[in-house]
Amino acid sequence: MTRSQIITAEEANLTNCEREPIHTPGSIQPHGVLLVLQEPDLTILQATANTHKFFNIKAEKLINKNLSVLIEEAQISHLKTCLSSEELQSFNPIKLSIKTSQETAYFDTIIHRIDKVLILELEPAISTDYLPFFSFYHYIRTAASKIQESPTLQQLCQNIATEVRHLSGFDRVMVYKFSPEGHGEVIAEDKREDLTTYLGLNYPASDIPKQARKLYCLNWIRLIADVNYQPVPIISNNNPICDRSIDLSFSGLRSVSPLHIEYLQNMGVGASMSISLMKDQKLWGLVACHHYAPKYISYEARTACKFLGQVMSVELSSKADNENYDYQIKLKSLISRFIEYMYREKNVVDGLLKHYPNLLELVSAEGAAICLEQECRIIGKTPSLSEIKSLIEWIDTNFKQDIFYTDSLPKLYPPAEKYKDVASGLIGISLSQTQSHYVLCFRPEVVQTVNWAGNPNEPAEITRIMEDGTLRLSPRKSFELWKEIVKFKSLPWQQCEIEAVQELRNAIIKIILRQADELAKLNAALQKSEAREREKAAQLEQALKELQRTQTQLVQSEKMSALGQMVAGIAHEINNPINFIYGNLSHADEYTQDLLDLLSLYQKYFPTPGDEITDKAEQVELDFLVEDLPKLLASMKLGAERIREIVLALRNFSRLDESEMKFVDIHEGIDSTLLILSNRLKSSPNRNGIEVFKEYGKLPKVECYAGQLNQVFMNILANAIDALEEGMENSSLVSWDEEDSPYSLPTIAIHTKVVDNHYVMIRIADNGPGIPEEMQNRLFDPFFTTKSVGKGTGIGLAISYAVVVEKHQGKLTCNSVKEKGAEFIIQIPIKATKTIA
Repeated sequence: MTRSQIITAEEANLTNCEREPIHTPGSIQPHGVLLVLQEPDLTILQATANTHKFFNIKAEKLINKNLSVLIEEAQISHLKTCLSSEELQSFNPIKLSIKTSQETAYFDTIIHRIDKVLILELEPAISTDYLPFFSFYHYIRTAASKIQESPTLQQLCQNIATEVRHLSGFDRVMVYKFSPEGHGEVIAEDKREDLTTYLGLNYPASDIPKQARKLYCLNWIRLIADVNYQPVPIISNNNPICDRSIDLSFSGLRSVSPLHIEYLQNMGVGASMSISLMKDQKLWGLVACHHYAPKYISYEARTACKFLGQVMSVELSSKADNENYDYQIKLKSLISRFIEYMYREKNVVDGLLKHYPNLLELVSAEGAAICLEQECRIIGKTPSLSEIKSLIEWIDTNFKQDIFYTDSLPKLYPPAEKYKDVASGLIGISLSQTQSHYVLCFRPEVVQTVNWAGNPNEPAEITRIMEDGTLRLSPRKSFELWKEIVKFKSLPWQQCEIEAVQELRNAIIKIILRQADELAKLNAALQKSEAREREKAAQLEQALKELQRTQTQLVQSEKMSALGQMVAGIAHEINNPINFIYGNLSHADEYTQDLLDLLSLYQKYFPTPGDEITDKAEQVELDFLVEDLPKLLASMKLGAERIREIVLALRNFSRLDESEMKFVDIHEGIDSTLLILSNRLKSSPNRNGIEVFKEYGKLPKVECYAGQLNQVFMNILANAIDALEEGMENSSLVSWDEEDSPYSLPTIAIHTKVVDNHYVMIRIADNGPGIPEEMQNRLFDPFFTTKSVGKGTGIGLAISYAVVVEKHQGKLTCNSVKEKGAEFIIQIPIKATKTIA
């Protein structure tokens, strides 16, 4: 009897199973033999007590003998060759034969090393031949393909349940997913038709102790061939090398915890097998197989099932991520907008609460509170200010993390029961390690009904009192449906929401707190000496410029990341259907022409079709239809081609896959940008269209960061369009007559050429109202803008200057006179002289 079965009354619960050393049980299941060997001479140190049954030799007579007493020298030599390889597991199973006094017995031998010894597990072989790789591949390829091609996570789970049952022959196969609290839920099932379904049932975390979960992570497959087996002891109990019970963590024959055996017996299970499902190196769930009679599965079949579990584990992350892809893109976009809002406003709070979308949209919360500098501002449905103050005092004491969250606040903080309708769920950001600066988001209670397989509050029962006053504990016997009404819980926080909150915290720290700390340090230094005021002021100005530069880069990084992901996603989603439409238009055109030719033949050979046909032809305007239908198809083809061009331009513009410098066609980047801006160049009821005049020189490919350079073109061209629109509103466009230029009005002119054989020059000019001279010196300063409030952030040209000058070692200048237009001149090296990451 183990320690987990004899406990005091105060301890009577299944958590005591966590103390049981299930990895060193000192015994095995009887369907095989286990030998412990010392290398390199392969001396038998330990053997299980059932060797006489399999080899007709008692275990005691094998101890301290060489393995050659059992197997021939040729097999010994083959075994040593396998043992010399670093990839020991790749040789399993090794086929060995052992001659007894009656016959030759064949075994599948599984080998592994642990505790400086070699362990051999011998199971009677179903086949004496090795299963070659291609046989194994054909054995499972269909099953693996079905699993990999599952469109959703739910279908993935159902497919592996079906395929494992087909492969193994078990009566019931379930996919069992663990919750963050450790409870398990049956989310997919394949079973005999006469069995009651377990689908949707939940099992308490105590059913699988912590040390058992750890073993599931180490050993991906576990077979119990007969739950009513009698354990076979290992002779002797202690290993002479490590002087303790041998560690059987990686052993397939390892004996089972008596409590788990009793658990399975109470369920009426005769044999079981489990396959671990891992996600991000953590135990995500199990494929649990039950049979209602003893059932042995060969090592090859177990390996095939394990392989399917590994295939599913690989698919788990992608399936879960794909199902949340659109939501993740939305959260990325929101983070980018919040960063822009916070830069635009004087303080963080206004940036998060004043605009729409606001902080509530980021994590689908119904209420939020931002508490900074003894001030707390709220939005939506929240606890009262006094209740929030008490909650923050509790958070100060109990949470030290940057991010903290729970979907059941009242269980952690009982006073929250009073406001469960608004704050059963909480996710919070700590903005300071020394002060109570928090951003808190709340979710209301969502009452749920959970179906349990038996009462989770009674996972065990006391069977009898021992002589020493301790109790013997047994697992529950009832697994009938037990419904629990779960209160004080909100909808759970998704991982992508937690990550979004982490990103938001990082942005706030970088934007505000870092800026405040830097300014505080500089102000303290200024106060120390009046005599150094001018020097300190210069340092402050430099620090502010550096901070603005950092802020500009942060905004650019976040905006381009979100923009790039959205652009790439949109381009990918549009590309497939438009290719389908475009590819079929030519066939539609051909079929239409064939039908029109056939109609013409009918008209030729049957000139008098009858009154009904004549009336119908007049009704549908047949002559017009025959003439207009080919034109209509041609127009549709042009439209499809236009969409394909736009998709290509979007992909070329974003260039998300080009993080390193590459040689690219500058003209291609300009044209992609113009195509993206084409809608703004068209005329509208309120204004004339904008003409673009391109005078491209013969340029070589240029080594550059293509995506960043495209952003420069976007910023300058968008500013030119803004200037022309303002000029049209105020009737202040420059009149370029034919003596000065051939351009129509309003116009953007783009010239490119090679300069000194080492540089390319791109000149972008507009005939807008121009830029006043007093403003030109500040054009490239961060957050300086000539536009009206709400129409510009003042970071576009600052980003462009950083990209051209700092990233590419080039030049960016502006020539402009008020009311005479503006021209921006970009000059960059053809081949990069210095790479700046």
